[in-house]
Amino acid sequence: MNILNRFYLLLHPRPAYVIGTGKYGGKVNFMAASWVTPVAEEPPRVAVAIDIESYSYELLKEYGEYTVNILSLDMLKELYFFGSTSGREVDKVKELGLKIAKGSKVDAPVLEDAIGVLECKVVGEFESEDTTLFIGDVLTVRAREEFFDVRRGWNFKKVNIPLHNWGKGFYAIGRFVMPK
Repeated sequence: MNILNRFYLLLHPRPAYVIGTGKYGGKVNFMAASWVTPVAEEPPRVAVAIDIESYSYELLKEYGEYTVNILSLDMLKELYFFGSTSGREVDKVKELGLKIAKGSKVDAPVLEDAIGVLECKVVGEFESEDTTLFIGDVLTVRAREEFFDVRRGWNFKKVNIPLHNWGKGFYAIGRFVMPK
């Protein structure tokens, strides 16, 4: 069996995040993404790979800012919706009845129910045929203190973060779960 065309599955499961793009008060979109990684500590930088045909790609090119929203496992249904529905066709925020806010350092939208958020300004791009890797300076971060400690990271006794396997498959720490 040749698995080269699905090589990325060897790197899964990976944390699944929600990328906020656009400008609060104007055009906004949220998409699920697991191809997110830190790339530098000084300055703090995070990269996200975005499909060039996606609405999020258009908004990133237009506004140059994004947020990385970390959701708890109890928001798996919303996470899956963000990854399986086009923002060109559906206002995802309105459809799900979620509350959003403007970032504190960027105009990109933030999900108010996120347990953690990174606000980023694009400082570089690497084009790779079907995706573009957007590298962003992390301007500010926040996490809910009841779930996160700067010395220990996430407290998985109190919160669980979805790990994406592929397609509809998700894992939590230690168990496989499916969106309802």
